[in-house]
Amino acid sequence: MNGSAPRVGLVSVVMPARNAEPTLAAQLEALRRQTYPDQWELVVVENGSSDGTPALLRSWQRRMPQLRVVDVAGACGVNGARNIGCRCARGEFVLCCDADDVVAPGWMAALVDALRTSPAVGGALERRLLNTRVALAARPPKEADALLDTFGFLPYPAGANCGFHKELWARLGGFDESYRYGGDDVEFFWRAQLAGYRLAFSPDAVVHYRLRGDAPAIARQLYRYGRSHPKLYRDFAGHGMPASRPGDAARAWCRMLAHLPDLAGRADGRAAWLAQLSLRAGRMAGSVGHRRWYL
Repeated sequence: MNGSAPRVGLVSVVMPARNAEPTLAAQLEALRRQTYPDQWELVVVENGSSDGTPALLRSWQRRMPQLRVVDVAGACGVNGARNIGCRCARGEFVLCCDADDVVAPGWMAALVDALRTSPAVGGALERRLLNTRVALAARPPKEADALLDTFGFLPYPAGANCGFHKELWARLGGFDESYRYGGDDVEFFWRAQLAGYRLAFSPDAVVHYRLRGDAPAIARQLYRYGRSHPKLYRDFAGHGMPASRPGDAARAWCRMLAHLPDLAGRADGRAAWLAQLSLRAGRMAGSVGHRRWYL
């Protein structure tokens, strides 16, 4: 961080947590070890957990004075939880992370430094540290040298590693809570850019990103992601989001047919095949549900 830059006021970290007991302590410890030297708070939105997440958070409040817990009566979706956290946040800058990842020591300092000159920023996702070979086969690592650009339209940060001025969040009316799973971060940052806000990328703001590790969880996640893509197309086609190309979908289905023998092979091959099937099936279901074809 540039030592000559003026100090920022309070920084707020917003983190939804739902049934996060197995991974939450590692993330809290990583946040506690941040190198950022100035004042910050952590707002954890306890999003209707049925495991030991609430008790774990209470125990951490005794040793982490920056931690504030906001209880939600029932699950409200990731964007609902983010909006609750942002409303409760007292900082002028808001950083977002997830309860199942691990932020690197300089994560907060790097995002804050970028937010001095940009209204919104995303960091790098590192996928190897926390994940098995099977998980990586389902979602192969990408170069963490730029914002994500999955749809050939506008770049965007992942909700697991981003920051923005709270004023920007307020002017946009918050996150769209109709995006409950998949597309939730994409929609917000596309809307920000279309409203004239510039996004930055901070390669030093690293989050060690945890993928789903077993076949049923991989399938559920990729199916939900796929269902959200036609919804994004419905909402942003008028702004220039390109349609999906039928040839790409046809080639994807042909590859899956050609690789059917992978289902009888190694676990990583099965995971990669299942991930593709789930994504494409989700897109088909989303196309029907949202009445916009995006295959």
